[in-house]
Amino acid sequence: MAKKKIGIYGTLESTANHKVEDLYIIVDHQSIHFSVKNIESKKYVSFESFVNGSDVNGFAQLLAYLQNNSKLIHAIYHQVHFVMNNSSVLISKEQKIKDNTIYQNELNMIFGNQTDQELMVSSFQNNQVLISSIPDAYQTLLTRAFPTGKWMHYVNAIINDAIDDGVYIYFFESYYIVLIIHHQSVQFLKYFEEAEDAQNVYNILNICKHIHVDPNASSLYLKGYHAEYNQWAVELGNYFNKAMIEQAPEGYGDHFATYFIF
Repeated sequence: MAKKKIGIYGTLESTANHKVEDLYIIVDHQSIHFSVKNIESKKYVSFESFVNGSDVNGFAQLLAYLQNNSKLIHAIYHQVHFVMNNSSVLISKEQKIKDNTIYQNELNMIFGNQTDQELMVSSFQNNQVLISSIPDAYQTLLTRAFPTGKWMHYVNAIINDAIDDGVYIYFFESYYIVLIIHHQSVQFLKYFEEAEDAQNVYNILNICKHIHVDPNASSLYLKGYHAEYNQWAVELGNYFNKAMIEQAPEGYGDHFATYFIF
């Protein structure tokens, strides 16, 4: 069954007439994370994490569980952002025509037809668009519980976070995202399942070779790094001009650091 994995609660100040907190709801296939940010102090003041058990798949039980077990879902907020984190995401050229069918066909061609999901297209830079999809169950949660909320894909956030040229790696519990910015433009983006240490290093170096990025002249950024699980990234750093590490917070166990980038 679903369960609450983490609950960290600070003092919430928002009332109906005085809204000083934003809510970020980060969702993927098996989990939902609530993060509350104080607008004035620019600090995160509360956090909840809900996950499906190993015997559960899908969204229904997870959504039903949080309705009665979340202390944050019924509070008042200034803005609400739903942040979808899944690997079914593409960067494509922006089309002049307004019909989104071409984007839907492109997504279906890569990831297969997903009839229970709604298309999401976001313009972000250099006449490019980010194409992804939203499960209908989560779209229903947004419209019912937070009708003024808005969707964004997690990749939008990490692209905005990556302001300098370089190779960015965002770590999660069982996978990592590689984003490469070159000449101030997105050159590569992909989700990878964790593999053997040597294979992980090879993946990154091979990507750099194929898109003509020289590691010796580039910077490596490790986001949500955890020394116990991501030791291979230290070896990878030896191939780069310099490496910068943002570690996962101690005590979380999982790599939640990469959620705090908004």
